[in-house]
This record gives sequence, structure tokens and C-alpha cells, in this order.
Amino acid sequence: MRYLVAGVILWTQLVWGQGGAGQGGAGQGFNQQSAQRCEDLTRLALPGIVVKSAVPEPSGVFSPGANIQRTVAPFCRVIGVVKPELGFELWLPLQWNRKYMAVGNGGLAGSIVFNSMFDPLSRGYATSSTDTGHVGANTNDGAWALGHMDRVINFGQRGVHEMALASKAIIKAYYGAPPAHSYFEGCSYGGKQALTEVQKYPSDFDGVVAGDPANWWTRHYSGSHVWVAQAMDGDGYLPPNKVKLLGDAVNAACDGLDGIKDGVLNDPRRCDYDPAALQCKSGDQPNCLTGAQVNAVRKVWAGPRDEDGQQLYPGLERGGEAGNGGWVQWVTGALPGRGAHTGLGLPFMKYVVYEDPNWDFRNFKYTAPQGLETDLEYVDDKLGRIFDATDPDLRPFRANGGKLIQYHGFSDPDIPPMNSINYYESVVRSTAGRNNPRALADTKEFYRLFMVPGMQHCVGGPGPSRFDALTALEQWVEQNKAPEQIIAAHVTAGKVDRTRPLCPYPMEAKYKGTGSTDEAGNFGCGVR
Repeated sequence: MRYLVAGVILWTQLVWGQGGAGQGGAGQGFNQQSAQRCEDLTRLALPGIVVKSAVPEPSGVFSPGANIQRTVAPFCRVIGVVKPELGFELWLPLQWNRKYMAVGNGGLAGSIVFNSMFDPLSRGYATSSTDTGHVGANTNDGAWALGHMDRVINFGQRGVHEMALASKAIIKAYYGAPPAHSYFEGCSYGGKQALTEVQKYPSDFDGVVAGDPANWWTRHYSGSHVWVAQAMDGDGYLPPNKVKLLGDAVNAACDGLDGIKDGVLNDPRRCDYDPAALQCKSGDQPNCLTGAQVNAVRKVWAGPRDEDGQQLYPGLERGGEAGNGGWVQWVTGALPGRGAHTGLGLPFMKYVVYEDPNWDFRNFKYTAPQGLETDLEYVDDKLGRIFDATDPDLRPFRANGGKLIQYHGFSDPDIPPMNSINYYESVVRSTAGRNNPRALADTKEFYRLFMVPGMQHCVGGPGPSRFDALTALEQWVEQNKAPEQIIAAHVTAGKVDRTRPLCPYPMEAKYKGTGSTDEAGNFGCGVR
């Protein structure tokens, strides 16, 4: 402890007193003293935390892993472990903005997400990422979980929290002061991690961005991944050419419902296109759907229901079928049984839920004899408390001054967009009580949802899908300037060819009636 205190005092003198990271006046790289200070982090005595290495990285091209390479400003690269095996990296820029940002994972995690760390580093953030307590062969690997409930719990809810505590302790030791503000941003499983933090650890972060969150994790796997895998199994499978056929037909039928023909469904809930319009007159032809394929598409769009007709989990929305990030990537795959719903969903079900590598998704049942538990309920009961982030009571986060921006691609072919809308509406009901006219306004004081028309899973799609949620969050947290809209751009061949405003739900972008429909300034936010 004496060493740690003395080191903090020394670093404070070096940095804050001699034009270093705190004043923004340092040169292009580390001097001998600041480089030594980085390396000395390996000697920190922090309970339960091991700093395995701390290396000063100079300005220039930096490659933290295979096929990853970026130009960076000088920073101290810390590789650490929260005992016994939760790995993390923390990057500490020489030019620090006095803030901290953690980034989320995707899939079943199992690795540091380097690509997500570069942007906050370039903004001057101290930034960290975790493998969530296990190393996977890829983000679809579930074998690490077999016989390791401790890893399952770290992955399900504790990983980001433990990383944040460790990162803040090292930040304070390195810079001589804690971060003035702390943020988290993630999409997909990272969006689920974001909502886990807001609900279970409301004081970890001042501001959170949750993108396309799979926050009802157990139902997403059992009620979507397995459901879709069963729908696309056997005769229901759609080859890539028929996926395009379906996507084009949906777009032709519903694109103009918002008054603009632009290849984007502004709100796909208004589209009721029936795939029976494409059904073959006889046999199986390349330009039509068989009866089995029509039924499979209907199942994917509808989602599972119980015997009383109650929705068990939302289906996918119309409009996310075609394109590079559409159904071929997430639902069908280029070959039968090769979609991400089987590639990603089934390893989790095999290794985490059933703990049986030979488990067959075809045996999963959504109904059961009266008085018996359904397979869906079994998954909920076994893992819901570990994984699900569905608690609508966000009062502790709000009381801590927290701000939450959530977004979801309205053409997401992986995580149903209605999952985000349903959760947001549950928070509205919880925030101010049922039938309270102030419920929505009160919720918007700390939590806003932005649906992104035409965006697929976290990125891509025909709609404008590039936007800066972090800057909007910073302005909200630090200047109390709530985001009334966020400008999104669509990029083709490296050039912006369309911009649109994203509006806080339940509002949407509405064309003003004059000017180009490719320019955001010609749209306002309103309720249809």
C-alpha cells in the first residue's frame, strides 16, 4: 500500500505538474519517466487483480492481434486478470480526457474486443474490454462452459462489473485521479451487458449505450434461435436466391407505406405482407416458394406462442431478409442448417443449458402436457436469474444520475426489434406507474430508445446505420442536453449518400414535404 500511494504521488507530479497526460501538452511519445510509470503498474498490489503486463505503446501503427491494425497515439497497454481467470485489457492514453469507457462483447464472448477499443482510445478515453472469464475458439464456441458454472456466471452477469472495478482502480493509480465520468457501449450481447449493468450494477457507469440488446437472453435462445432453426430445418429451408426473392417482394409491397420510396421500411410493423403471394402453383421452382417454405417464413415472422395464443417471444420483423447482413447470414445460411441461429444458438443450448454436446434442437418443445414444465420454462428457470436483464425498475440507475441510450435496427434479422420496444415500454410503465400521463416524459428524462429503420444487426442494411451515440450520451451526461434526435448516415463505397434523423421512440422521422429525401434536414421527428 505504501508503494501504491508513493507511486500515485510520483505520477501525479510527473503528469499533472510537467505538461503530461493531464494537460494535453505531451509530445508524440513516452519519455523515460512516463514509460517507466506504465511498466510499474505490474507491481500494483490490488486485491484479486493481477497486472500481467504493462507496456508503453508509441504513436504509429499498432497491432494487438491477428489481422487487426490501426494508427494510434501513445498509450499504456495493460493486460490483466481478475482472479481466477477473468481476462481484460485496459488502454491508458498519454493524452487522457479524464474519462473511462468500457466496451461490450458479441456472441458468446471469449476474447478481448480490440476493434471496439480504438475509437474511445482515439477520443482520449481510458478504455477496457474483457473476455468475460473464458477463452473461446470463436464467439460461437460454447465448450468452455461445460462443467464450469463459475464461467457461466461471469459470462452471464459479472464479467463487465469486475472489469470495471479493476479498470477504475488501475486508472486511479496510473493518473492519480479517478475518471470524472464512466461510460459503457455495446451491441448485441454487448447490448445485453449494457442493460445488465444498468439493472444489477447501477453505479458502475454514468452513461450507457445499449445496441440491439439480447437482454431477454434465455428467451432469445430458446424462443428465437431454436424456433428459427426448427422453422428452417428440412423442407422449410430457403436457399439464398429465395431469400432475395422474399426480401424484394416485401420491399415492393411495403416500402411506400411511409410515403417515401427509398428501399427502407420506416416501421415494419405496418407491413402485413403474406408470403403466400409467392407460393408456387405446382412443384418447387426457383422464382417461388413451396408451401413448406411459406409456412417457415410465417413462423419466423410470427415467433412462438403458447396454446392460448400468448406471445412467448417476438418474431423477426419484415424487411430484414435481403442484403449482406440479412437472412442468409443470420437465419438460413448459404447451406441448410448453417444460419447463425444454429451456429450461434445451438452451442449455447448444448453446452450451457443442457450440458450435452449431443443435444438435438429438433427435440425442443414449446408445449407440454397440462401441469408439466415446457422446455421454454425449463431454460427460464435454470438460467434466467443469471442471464436475463429484463427488470424494468431502473430507479437505482436513475437516482445515481445515470443516462441510458438504447437503439435497435428495425430490420435486425437476429434479435427481434420488438424485444427492445417491449422492454422500453415495460420501463415506462414501471417508472411512473400505470395510467400515469407523465410516464413517458419521466422515462425520457434518463432513458431514450431509438429505432433505426433499415438497419440490420448492429450495422449495415439499406437504411442509414452509422451514427454517434457516444457523443449524444456525453452531452446528456455532462451537459444535461438530452438527445432530441441523432443523425444517421448511409454509406456506399466510402461515401455518404443519405442522412436521416433517428428519433426517440415512439416518434419517427417524418418528411417535411420539400427537399431531398436523402438529407436529414428535410425531416422532423413526430408520431404518425
